[in-house]
Amino acid sequence: MNSRKSKRALGVVVAGLCAWGCGTNTMIESQVTITQGLYGQLTQSCMGSGCIGAPRVGTNVAWFATNPYEKNDAGVEPKALFETLSSKEGVYEFALDSSTRGYLAIGLPRATSGVEYFTATAANIPRGLARIDWHAGPGNDGTWTDVR
Repeated sequence: MNSRKSKRALGVVVAGLCAWGCGTNTMIESQVTITQGLYGQLTQSCMGSGCIGAPRVGTNVAWFATNPYEKNDAGVEPKALFETLSSKEGVYEFALDSSTRGYLAIGLPRATSGVEYFTATAANIPRGLARIDWHAGPGNDGTWTDVR
């Protein structure tokens, strides 16, 4: 086999392996360690029909009792009850009691201190597990999906 054919064959093999193993794995249940509460996956934006973006790694995820955008009467922002960073697969989880109501939020670190939450969704935790995924769109827009 000549050098050009060898390189082309190697390129096809590498591309095939990457298509098989470099994509986002949406079957994340084996990574979940809680038996009661909320979990999900955050992904980056991608183009195309049925496209699932790469995992959004190390993103701040928080659970609030009240809307994270509404300051109280004293002008103070709500504080997160629980905070975590998404894993290498974009996975987060919170152990929450059933019938808990609150807001799931995603944010980025502020230049000065703390986290600025740019998107949130209301959630009601059932008995057992609930799964809510977030797929990024342009900028910090995105779509929340109630998976389970």
